[in-house]
Amino acid sequence: MYHIIVNPIAGRGRTLNKVPLLAQLFDAHKLPYQVLKTEAPMDAFAKARSICLSGSDGIIGIGGDGTIQEIVAGMADACPEGIPVPLGIFPGGSGNDFVMTLAGGKKQALARYKSKNEKASAKSFFDGILENRTVASDIITANGMAYLNIGNIGLDARVVRNAINYKQRFGRYAYVAAVYKSIAQHRNMPLTIEIDGVKRQGEYTLVAVCNGQYYGGGLHITPQARLDDGKITICLVEAMSRPKTMVIFPYLMLGRHHRLRAVSFHTCEEVRITLEDGVECLSLDGDLHEVKNGQGYTSAEKKFLSPHNLPGAENGELHFQIISQAINIFQ
Repeated sequence: MYHIIVNPIAGRGRTLNKVPLLAQLFDAHKLPYQVLKTEAPMDAFAKARSICLSGSDGIIGIGGDGTIQEIVAGMADACPEGIPVPLGIFPGGSGNDFVMTLAGGKKQALARYKSKNEKASAKSFFDGILENRTVASDIITANGMAYLNIGNIGLDARVVRNAINYKQRFGRYAYVAAVYKSIAQHRNMPLTIEIDGVKRQGEYTLVAVCNGQYYGGGLHITPQARLDDGKITICLVEAMSRPKTMVIFPYLMLGRHHRLRAVSFHTCEEVRITLEDGVECLSLDGDLHEVKNGQGYTSAEKKFLSPHNLPGAENGELHFQIISQAINIFQ
């Protein structure tokens, strides 16, 4: 039995149009399947966890990166010693960044999952399931919660938070629209960062803890990251003034941010980050979590946050660890 978990509100509601495309293929090959629609935040987590505990031939996620993050987190929570159930990702969100790394690049992903030829995209995706073609991928845990792509805090996470308001209007360009508001809100973060036991302190504009290469609708943040190398790739951006932050995103779009003096990259297996003061949101593949050292978000602001509290984040502490080749993904 295969299990299809679909987020009906991802991609401005277009995900439901993808279900019949896969259902026809499963029916044609007489493969048993069950479609499960998510109904609330963290519902994909609960469904994936339950499925892994009871057994499955494969879990297929239809949604954006945030939906896939919940599914992977649920699978890892159910099977901490190793995930025996393979995962299929049929993207339907506004960003769909992880599949860009999985497919070998942004152009390759856009070509494979063309919205103008969804039947062919579904057939290509289904063939990978039918032939049991899988690739092994690492996952990263943040305070115990697993994610596949990128965890980030700072300016870029604020962009994610602001983009939530723009997704219905601008779709995959919501992130670009949110950049301007986020720059207007810019403040640097006082952080202690420990990378494989080596500490550094200072103020930072953003920190991205990466397994994949892309985020924000195709920004190539860590081209050197690999999904199966057993390593975390970190992009650190040291404190920048508000006018200078306007340079980061154009450079990211052009893939030239590595030329900026404030930007550095590091590979490791473990990262600890302590927010010395203030409140920030941690984005795990687009799902937002509160990180605070002092007064937190107001109740109105918390409507953007995941209902799942990360242990330790209430004290401003984040702990990232790599789990090498923890999950097999249909390719």
